[in-house]
Amino acid sequence: MNDMKENPSFENDLAISAVIYDTLLVTDLIGLLAPRLRRAPVWTAAPVIASRTTASPLDENVSRVALVLLQRIWGHDVITGLDAEVLRDRAGRNPRSVVAVSLDGEPVPEWMAQVRQCDLATLGVDRVAGFVLDAISDVGGQVVSSPTETSAPAGPVSRWPDPPVPYLGQTRAHGALRRELDLLVTELERHVEDDEVGGDRVLELHAVPNRTVARIDDVGVSFSWVPARSGSVADGRLMVIEWSGIVGAVRRGAASLKTAHPVRECVYIAEAADADHWCWRAEGPHGRASSTAHLVGEWFAGASMAARQPEPVIR
Repeated sequence: MNDMKENPSFENDLAISAVIYDTLLVTDLIGLLAPRLRRAPVWTAAPVIASRTTASPLDENVSRVALVLLQRIWGHDVITGLDAEVLRDRAGRNPRSVVAVSLDGEPVPEWMAQVRQCDLATLGVDRVAGFVLDAISDVGGQVVSSPTETSAPAGPVSRWPDPPVPYLGQTRAHGALRRELDLLVTELERHVEDDEVGGDRVLELHAVPNRTVARIDDVGVSFSWVPARSGSVADGRLMVIEWSGIVGAVRRGAASLKTAHPVRECVYIAEAADADHWCWRAEGPHGRASSTAHLVGEWFAGASMAARQPEPVIR
């Protein structure tokens, strides 16, 4: 019999490993999973968890199942780097107790080949939550049945006027858009100032209306707002591209990209019910949502990581 089914002393049914930039996704998942479990899931990047000096919540003796939200920079920051060390051992001993969810198509590490796997873009958040609950139940966890939804009786046909125009379709949404694009530049400036690539590497930021380019040595990342012909913020798009092969230290901004080639890109749509609740969602089925600060942080971290990669040796 599986030891996990005989162990009644797990502190948690589920522990989550994810980079801080996926806060919105973690929040959505916990909201779906917590009502179905005896104890709410824990996230290793939560401040109260990250400051612990005791065993990691991901340890197989602490949590019944470990959930990994895999993306390009997972394992390359301090917290998920430590998570990876714990999970590597756990996946080798009991792969059925680990669930890996791919967020951006990044290949699963070889040491995770035997764990349970699914893809967010294919399943969406609701079905990923169901996949995780099935994994918990399979290894002996207690999962509460979802409440039965009662159907409301059909009412008369509404004769009310059409609903108001959604916030992003209103003229005032342009003010919030300008604020978010200004915040995007501010966050990039902060990351450029704080970056630790060091040495004599090229590190710069160039901003023009509707486009900002950050450069780290021969790697760059550009953020471009593409307005729609309709004039509606809802129809516009934010295009983010990571570039490689930038050469020379004289050209700045967009001009420096003439010698470069794109290696990764994503298009985002704005989502907001009002000016205080804004996020960017990757366009396409089940796209991830990010705040402006987290979107900038994730892309800058990816570019910085690429810039640190050693150049190939030509023999």
